[in-house]
Amino acid sequence: MAGTSRLRAYGRVATFAVGSWLVVGGAWRAVFSRFPARWARSCAPVSGWSRLGARCLGIYPRVVGELPPPGSLVVANHQGYADIVTVGGLFPSIFAARHDMRTWPMFGALARNGATIFINRDNKRAGYRGIGQVTAALVAGATVIAFPEGTSTDGRGLLPFRTGVFQSAVDAGVPVVPAAVRYLELDGEPVTDANRDVVGWFRGEPFVGHILRLASHRRALAEVAFGEPIRPPHADRRTLAAEAEARVRALLAVGPDQVPSSAGKVLGGVRGGE
Repeated sequence: MAGTSRLRAYGRVATFAVGSWLVVGGAWRAVFSRFPARWARSCAPVSGWSRLGARCLGIYPRVVGELPPPGSLVVANHQGYADIVTVGGLFPSIFAARHDMRTWPMFGALARNGATIFINRDNKRAGYRGIGQVTAALVAGATVIAFPEGTSTDGRGLLPFRTGVFQSAVDAGVPVVPAAVRYLELDGEPVTDANRDVVGWFRGEPFVGHILRLASHRRALAEVAFGEPIRPPHADRRTLAAEAEARVRALLAVGPDQVPSSAGKVLGGVRGGE
């Protein structure tokens, strides 16, 4: 990292860290609200925090299609933590995330204060509890963003969607909106296999090192495409997950059997992607 880029990276990440806690402090009414109302009240400040994060990391998203209606479940492909600020800043929302995110530097504490719903896929009882919380948040009027691939990838395909979070949409009777996230340019150059891991976090790089590397670049252009909502009533979670996956594949223009070449694994919650 050159000297100017290093200064840019440290300045941006420091601004993000300080600004994040200012956002939390300004959202004290939501933070101290009781659930399930807290989930709905947290949507606006979480969106503001996401916009701050996108600016600090130099991510400029452009939208294709109509934004999701309030109170819907939004499901997208996943290339790493950059997706959180890229998508989350576009409309008031909260996130459903795997439980490992609790331990991430900076993001973990902010996620807990931002009413993120953690889903533990390693414990059936805890997993059911998380799905129930997503259902309650949707019923309360919150828009919830989830990444049902279950981990981050290189974005060159799509992993089969895990079906658990779709039960929440079935039970709450809300629309499911497919979304596709793509990173198109980095400092004016196309994103290719050579630089894809600058934005995506899937190669086992420590979190702090990766976020500094991303923040050292001037600008990353992202595209977020939204498909038509899949409206209730829904038959069952497996049918719903399959339909949502097919629609995200269509938005990404990848075939039904095209899977990523690389996918992250969580090691202690802070290495290798989500």
